[in-house]
Amino acid sequence: MHGAFGFPRDRRLLRPAEFQRIFKGADWRVSGAVFTLLAVANTLDHPRLGVALSKRQVRRAVGRNRIRRQLRESFRLHQHRLGGVDIVVLGRAGIDRIPVQELRAAIDRSWEELAERCKKSLSCS
Repeated sequence: MHGAFGFPRDRRLLRPAEFQRIFKGADWRVSGAVFTLLAVANTLDHPRLGVALSKRQVRRAVGRNRIRRQLRESFRLHQHRLGGVDIVVLGRAGIDRIPVQELRAAIDRSWEELAERCKKSLSCS
């Protein structure tokens, strides 16, 4: 499943320095009601994803893991439209109280908006 719709290790942000690069200089920001996407163009031909959910926003590990699974699955299905960009998803308070269907719909809309913004700037193709 490492084809166009896989989620192998090279599609993930793993190191703190990779997260810090995005936090310090986000080229694009897409805000939703319960999360924010921060993105920076990378030199790769594919996008990479990182998720930042704290205990303050989602108290129980079960809830944090459920949200991460939904984000990863949605990213997996939309990554072919995103190009070379590193993305960090920041959760907001209340993200654990919305139903899974609403969470998926919101994140899917955010990928579409990010892809449009990225396409307009032409720096993450």
